[in-house]
Amino acid sequence: MSIRLHAFPSADPEFGAHAQSCLDALPEPASPAALQRAIRLRYPAAIVKAQDELARHGSAPVIWYAYRTALLTWRDDERAGPWPAWAILDDERRFLQVNPELAAIAELPAEVMLGHRVEEFSNPTDPTIRDDIAQLWIEFLERRSIASTVRFNFADGRPRELGYWLEADVDGFGRHRLSVRELDR
Repeated sequence: MSIRLHAFPSADPEFGAHAQSCLDALPEPASPAALQRAIRLRYPAAIVKAQDELARHGSAPVIWYAYRTALLTWRDDERAGPWPAWAILDDERRFLQVNPELAAIAELPAEVMLGHRVEEFSNPTDPTIRDDIAQLWIEFLERRSIASTVRFNFADGRPRELGYWLEADVDGFGRHRLSVRELDR
């Protein structure tokens, strides 16, 4: 299958080159999920989507879209749950409250996370995660609610995918609820 890749933001040629090299290295048959996993080894918030079949023109190559960061739309049944892990964040992305389930995902005691910003718990070897979190936060402040997925490694380095849902002012003004769940592979 012939695949053409479009990478966003287009102003980030390093991301585009990395996404293309990951696509080139995939064994056949490739899938958007496999490409997303490969890209997320370096860009943990990346999302890969395939072009809708209805948008294809004749025998043109299939187009896959790779986004360094992207928001997703959760169906109502997905949003409803289960979202057992949660935290309350302030306007500066600092943890105000952390429940035991989220602390278990982070593999830290909840009290260690309090007062610290979300990005302080990201992998320091991920070159763009801090910038990506900052960009997603800007989008959150504009929309007042965001949802997406991110690669978040276990402490031993094994990768896993997390889904998150962030809603503004759920627990009072300036107190934003972050709901998290581990996603199946």
